[in-house]
Amino acid sequence: MVFAAAVSASAAPLLNGLALEQQFNKDRYIAAVYSDTLADSANVLLDENTTRRLEIRVVADSVSARRLRNQWMEAIAINNAGSALTAQADNMVTFANLFSGRFKKGDQLRVDFDGASGVSTVSLNGIRLGKIADRKFFTTLLRSWVGPVPPSTEFREGLLASGDVDTGLLARFEQLEPTDARILELTEAREEDDAEEEQAESETEAVAEKPKPSKPKVAAAIPPPTLAKIESKPQAPQAQQPAPASKPQPRPQPKPARTAPEQAEEEDDQPLTADVLLARQIYHSMLLRHTYDFLEYPQRALERNQEGSIRIRVTIDPSGRVRDIQTVQASRFNDLNKAALSAIKAASPYPKVPPALAKNDYEFSVPITFRLPD
Repeated sequence: MVFAAAVSASAAPLLNGLALEQQFNKDRYIAAVYSDTLADSANVLLDENTTRRLEIRVVADSVSARRLRNQWMEAIAINNAGSALTAQADNMVTFANLFSGRFKKGDQLRVDFDGASGVSTVSLNGIRLGKIADRKFFTTLLRSWVGPVPPSTEFREGLLASGDVDTGLLARFEQLEPTDARILELTEAREEDDAEEEQAESETEAVAEKPKPSKPKVAAAIPPPTLAKIESKPQAPQAQQPAPASKPQPRPQPKPARTAPEQAEEEDDQPLTADVLLARQIYHSMLLRHTYDFLEYPQRALERNQEGSIRIRVTIDPSGRVRDIQTVQASRFNDLNKAALSAIKAASPYPKVPPALAKNDYEFSVPITFRLPD
């Protein structure tokens, strides 16, 4: 069966690397980076003139599109300069609003970048969701995976494998395919959306065009994050963290039985706007800076040359007080894990949640990498 909305076939770039994303010791998805130029360097892979592709294949039975997009937007915020966040705000909103609901096992989310035209095409299971004609957009996305503050050091290293991928993970990746019923379901949803968009466009043409509000701006440029710096005291190197930010800073589908948090999460699944997205990114940078002020490298971990990455999900109330802490991804060393949790607890209360961002509690993730000096 051939669908009108299917992505046209083209010469595929080479598989540069694979990485498994885990949360709470459960596999969520396998990420892949393809490129015409194989590289073990992020700088080479971020070349804006090279044809590349990002791909996610879902391993879990179900993954919230909202949670995935929020995680991606947070990673973008701490791996890109403030000027890039402002310039790409509209594109990020377009991208984030292309998919909603829940992804299912076997789903394949792709972002294909054409190095010749500079156009990125977003598709789900071969069904095109949209295009973004901005050469810098794709690089902004990719930097969230291979930039200075990736989901984990292991995740970044897996994607920067220069083609030398783990054969077991590759076999697992290649076996993840959507069912015919799933493809048909998404195709029908796509056709319904297209019909609604055509009707909306025809109605809009009959109404006088109103002046568009200006795009929200970041008050000052947010410099790109730098690698960890070592303090003058040799016994206490600082945990890796992003550089400070400036102050202000797939379709609906049948759902299985869900837990209360999942249901509340989907009820809050509203389309993003540029001002809300920028506000979230700026506030997230503030929260990270605040957390990192309380981080200390455990002395015993220093003596044993222990390094590792931890990712923690934090929930705060509107006043900034911590309500819940969950370790999404732990390192192999208990001392590092304890130090990360201690920093979160000591950091409470956090800066107050801006009224525009949350009615009740606010949730954000904190990536922490403990790394010894080279």
